[in-house]
Amino acid sequence: MSAAAPHPRQGLVAAWVAQMVGTIVLAVVVATYVKARGAPFASEAFGLERYVFTAILAATVPALYFLRPYKAKLDADALAIRERGGTPDAARRRAVLKSLSLGGALCELPMAVGALYLFFGGDMRWFVGATLITVALRLSYRPFVREAS
Repeated sequence: MSAAAPHPRQGLVAAWVAQMVGTIVLAVVVATYVKARGAPFASEAFGLERYVFTAILAATVPALYFLRPYKAKLDADALAIRERGGTPDAARRRAVLKSLSLGGALCELPMAVGALYLFFGGDMRWFVGATLITVALRLSYRPFVREAS
């Protein structure tokens, strides 16, 4: 018996899952560091409370803006897979992987703002909220597509 052929999106899914796990691990490391050592710049946290919510929401804009071009490249890759009988086109796959990497980096911006605020002595709840927004953004970049019926 031969093993089943790997799904053509297996590499994309693996890259996306690795990014998602990396986000969670990074959040745990930052939270653990701040709980163990305290906020390194706590004395300089003057007046940031009123701006943190706006800054976190503003940090989502680049990832949301880049979502449409990413989805277009993902759809083009899916079309190439269908046209080639299940084999991905190498050029389109590289473009999708590059877009996934860039989009993943843009998804991290809200968590980075939350971590920066946490380092300046802010509340942990803002960091956790920013991390949840980051996870929600990253879910938007999932490489799964609905199969055409």
